[in-house]
Amino acid sequence: MDTQSRTVINPTVEDSRNQVEAPIKEIYRKLIMEVLSAHADIPEDNSQIQTVTIFDTHSDRYQLLRIGWNGSKHIFNPILHLDIIEDKVWIQINKTDIEIGEELAFVGIPKSNIVLGLIPPHLRAYNPEYCIL
Repeated sequence: MDTQSRTVINPTVEDSRNQVEAPIKEIYRKLIMEVLSAHADIPEDNSQIQTVTIFDTHSDRYQLLRIGWNGSKHIFNPILHLDIIEDKVWIQINKTDIEIGEELAFVGIPKSNIVLGLIPPHLRAYNPEYCIL
């Protein structure tokens, strides 16, 4: 059997020197965690409320969460939720003024691999620069 002619397909990225880099999911995980961590580091106006990250790298779920107290009111509010599903980044919820799709594209995730999951499937075609699933 000619083993040199076999091609193994792996969801990895090759650079221009044909050196194999990390799998796409690993790259996306790293970029998502960097972007969300940067937003979590921005101080809140209310010192009793924190913005924290929740990273589930096993299931590929990533959140930005506001938690704390506003007077006598308990705050527990997931404000941003992203998933990686089949090598696509899904924006599941965005209760912020952050243009998270634009930020992810800026750091290197192609818009063609970002799904606006918070938009009904039949309306996604109206924003064709993002992935339409």
